[in-house]
Amino acid sequence: MWITGLVLVAVAIEAAAAWRLRRPLYELRDSEISLGLASGWVISGVIGAGLMFLTIGFGYQHRILDLGALPWGGVALIVIADLIYYIWHRLNHIVPWLWASHFPHHTAKRLNVLASIRQGWTDVISGAWLFWSGLGFLGFTPLQTGFYFSLLLVWDACVHSEWAPKLGPLEWIFVTPSHHRVHHSLHPAHVDRNFGGIFILWDRFFGTLAVEGAARITAFGLAGFDSDRFGPLQTATRQWRVLLSGARASAEAPVSPT
Repeated sequence: MWITGLVLVAVAIEAAAAWRLRRPLYELRDSEISLGLASGWVISGVIGAGLMFLTIGFGYQHRILDLGALPWGGVALIVIADLIYYIWHRLNHIVPWLWASHFPHHTAKRLNVLASIRQGWTDVISGAWLFWSGLGFLGFTPLQTGFYFSLLLVWDACVHSEWAPKLGPLEWIFVTPSHHRVHHSLHPAHVDRNFGGIFILWDRFFGTLAVEGAARITAFGLAGFDSDRFGPLQTATRQWRVLLSGARASAEAPVSPT
């Protein structure tokens, strides 16, 4: 319930900031699809979170380290979990079945709070919840990891912004709205860049950083895909249907004699 309230407050703040732009922050069709996808994501997210916390709890019962009990354990958790997020997010843009789950998020044509909860419905199927399961073996409890994901959810809502300015020295360490505008940009030079969740340091270390530049990016989405033409269900399943069609065509293709 608190998440719903937070989203509503954030949307209200964005609406109050709309006067700074020459166009509205929200478009009706884009917002409808975001809300539709968010509704399905809540259901799948609860299942995925349950599975993830079960695996983390199992790992914690058989932990080989006890990092969560250290005085700096909270900081260590955020750093380690965010590195895992970077790896997971980058793989989402490489591995076909992970992209099939992540694809709906990138169909948003406007960057706003609703775009941050415009998520796919199939992370349970693609196995996203498995990536953080090792945190338990390092000595982090499900409750501790829940704090990281709550922080990430709030951070994600803040960085999906068309109107927020650059944040000076913070741009060197943290993922900011400017960095995330690049990640969602339609410009070919920005494709597959800026995968960090909270820290942009990972992109600096691993060579995937792209800087927005002086001109603020305003064109978002996926080249060749008009999200306004498809409803939430079609958007959530599109890449899975592409994968299945490709697998079926491959299976039905004649085998050439050697």
